[in-house]
Amino acid sequence: MRTTPAALAAVAAGALLAASLGVGTSAAADTDGDPVSTSGLGLRSALDAVGLSSPSESDRTAEGADGAGTTDGAGTSGSSGTTGASGTTGSSGTTRASGTSGAAAQAAPVSTDVLPTVQIDGVVWAQQVVGDVVYVGGSFAAARPAGAAPGTREVARTNLLAYHLHTGELVQGWAPRVNGEVKDLAVSPDGKRLYAVGRFTSVNGTTRYRAAAFSTSTGALTGFRPSVNAAVNAVAVAGRNVYLGGAFTSVNKQKRVRIAAVDNSSGATTRPFKANVADRSVQDLVVSPDRRQVVIGGNFTAVNGSKRPGYGLARLDASTGAMLPMPVNQVVRNAGQYSAILSLAADDEYFYGTGYHWNKKGSTEGSFAASWETGRLVWLEDCHGDTYSVVPFQGSVFMASHKHDCSTSGGFPDTDPRTFHHGTATTRTVEGENIADDDQSYPDSPGTPRPEILNWYPDFTPGSYTGQSQGPWDVTAAGDYLLYGGEFTKVNNRPQQGLVRFTVRDAAANADGPRLGGASFQLSLESTRAGTVEATWPSNHDRDDKTLTYSLHRGTTSDAPIDVQERTGSFWQGETMSYTDTEAEPGTTQRYIVVARDPWGNAAWSQWADVTVNGG
Repeated sequence: MRTTPAALAAVAAGALLAASLGVGTSAAADTDGDPVSTSGLGLRSALDAVGLSSPSESDRTAEGADGAGTTDGAGTSGSSGTTGASGTTGSSGTTRASGTSGAAAQAAPVSTDVLPTVQIDGVVWAQQVVGDVVYVGGSFAAARPAGAAPGTREVARTNLLAYHLHTGELVQGWAPRVNGEVKDLAVSPDGKRLYAVGRFTSVNGTTRYRAAAFSTSTGALTGFRPSVNAAVNAVAVAGRNVYLGGAFTSVNKQKRVRIAAVDNSSGATTRPFKANVADRSVQDLVVSPDRRQVVIGGNFTAVNGSKRPGYGLARLDASTGAMLPMPVNQVVRNAGQYSAILSLAADDEYFYGTGYHWNKKGSTEGSFAASWETGRLVWLEDCHGDTYSVVPFQGSVFMASHKHDCSTSGGFPDTDPRTFHHGTATTRTVEGENIADDDQSYPDSPGTPRPEILNWYPDFTPGSYTGQSQGPWDVTAAGDYLLYGGEFTKVNNRPQQGLVRFTVRDAAANADGPRLGGASFQLSLESTRAGTVEATWPSNHDRDDKTLTYSLHRGTTSDAPIDVQERTGSFWQGETMSYTDTEAEPGTTQRYIVVARDPWGNAAWSQWADVTVNGG
């Protein structure tokens, strides 16, 4: 489940958030008496009644290349150049390396190439994959093929759809009709049943109170029919149990406070599992690989009478609902009116979480990993900017967010005006320690272990469906594919609404190249000594490659370059690069061009620049 953490001042938007959060009962005040790290900028207005309070930040992500002159493939010219050499060392220079190295140079295992995917006209909250089929839940009324403009070639799909993982094309015969938004999805262990939860009360004209199950092959409604009295935000399956989390207080007319287990076939309430979540709501939950533990996250302030653990996070016995030790909750403390754990994910060794906070009421806006065995923190990615979803994939960890400052975790700094990054990735392993933040209005966790932030930055254009100016809300993965869903309208400046696929390097075209070209990749020349030319240019950057090769040519690109340099660095680590040509003929006019290439041959060209060589 992916819940919007933002509330708008407008009444209509406030109602939307209340629905999104699934709050149907009154929300208690934050009564945690323990010190909580201060938060800061982030989200500004409040919607107190729903228990999470914060409006959206305006996302202003620059889309597309930052200048003309970029090319893909084998080095064909851009607007300012001709076919160039492949980056061999020139007669007057040797290959040189600069920039960062080691863990910082690790490459993300996924390309940022955008793969065509079916589109929707609203927002996606959840995705699940069975075999070659991706099941999608959210709030939408229609689907259309990749490349189709809004309002064209649409077919009806009401809050649920399915598409083919390998092609991105809609599954034509799978079309349940759900009368309210779907907040989360889960799949039975045999892959034959899809569970959906949310704010609906009817499916295909048949009563289903906020939870339902479907045949994954046909979309037919099954006999699973628990009756839940308020919104369900999260669902997970473990053996015979289906776990539900949300804002409800009863299931099948039995008291179950925000967390429940029901039979996977009938939906009957399962005994003896029972836990008491004190207030507000459960936003997500995840089951351990051995099916003995359930971790829940949300904005609740206590579970089973405990706040340590139990403040926004709790680890429960999957059979009884009893509390289990969870030391990570000593570090990650998001709960109450202005803070929450928004999503959870898992692999065989760790569970992962993400959060948001505002108004000095939480500790974490980034993501974290904790041990299934001990409940202890493994690492904390301490970026600022709400993080909505997380998934481990191919030995890395991918997030959906609107991060704007990762400087405390070895990443990009904040900017003015602020720049948001909606899709990011880290290593799965610990690669360093977090440092203190100069901005005292934000919490930080200096000394805690952190992963390495990878050079993986697809551009998402925020949408307007929720009124919160966000891009992706959900990320999942299956096979060779990384899947994002949300309300974005473009990806890498290409129209692609609500859903998008990326794939691993070995399966991708790897056609997304260096970003700066033409006038944005300006070559400057100066000749102050006889027979010499000093050339300078800005370093370039790439969405999915951190190491680029720079070739400087004099006169023509048909000959070998006069200088080749290799540099490793991300977009915020720019520097001025240079080379002194000592073999230019005095008194002549010479022209130069510099070409930046990624490891796949994609090239970005500067414009040609001329200089009169000092004659002495």
